[in-house]
Amino acid sequence: MNSASMKLTHQIAHKVQNRIASGKYPCGSRIPSERILADEFGVNRATVRAAIELLVSSGRLKRVQGKGTFVMNTDVDDASIHFKGMSELLQRAGYEPSSNILRTQIRPSGYRLSRIFGIDENAEVFQITRLRSGNSRPISVENTFTLPSLINNIEQVDFQVYSLYDAFRMNHVSITRIDQKLSSSRARQSIARALDTEDGSAIMLIQITAHNQNDRVVEFTDVTVLPDFCRYYTDAIINNGVYSINFQGV
Repeated sequence: MNSASMKLTHQIAHKVQNRIASGKYPCGSRIPSERILADEFGVNRATVRAAIELLVSSGRLKRVQGKGTFVMNTDVDDASIHFKGMSELLQRAGYEPSSNILRTQIRPSGYRLSRIFGIDENAEVFQITRLRSGNSRPISVENTFTLPSLINNIEQVDFQVYSLYDAFRMNHVSITRIDQKLSSSRARQSIARALDTEDGSAIMLIQITAHNQNDRVVEFTDVTVLPDFCRYYTDAIINNGVYSINFQGV
């Protein structure tokens, strides 16, 4: 890309950014297609595509295959921005990640989750069950829980498009600590079937707990993952703007 093309790309990116800042493209909305933007700005689609990539790289936009490009909230600087999710880790390892939402529901917390979240056993939590794959091969089953009050209209959120941390940022929920704990186990029948592995085969269990600025738990996730894809776990903490990460080998 020559200097003139680069300058035009940055100009288009700045125009899209201004539309986001003005509220014309509100947080969570899908922006117009590359073709429409190219017609509006009087440039070719390649220039628009490059401009959008700049905003995707900065975290201002998010591409979702088959659905479009969506506006993200980057005003909240928290641990979740630095935390690497399974999709990003798979991409770095050379896999094509995909995921499928198996279930979302509001349910009573019960004894275990009530103790984790510090709520009454009859209080409600929101559950997301997701199957993740790499190169079309099942890799992990995730059961994620959060408090419905943290996210506006949580049952209307398309979690096939947005991660839970996307939804947190759009609702100004700040994450200051993310803890992960890892252990080994054997696959029960339902998990073995979902992961296309033998009943009783070795699996790794990862428990993820996210805390807000008041050290209150806002997310708890149980991940069952095939050992081939489980390299390490991290404890990610931001204190006074300082980010630190500790590794423990498996």
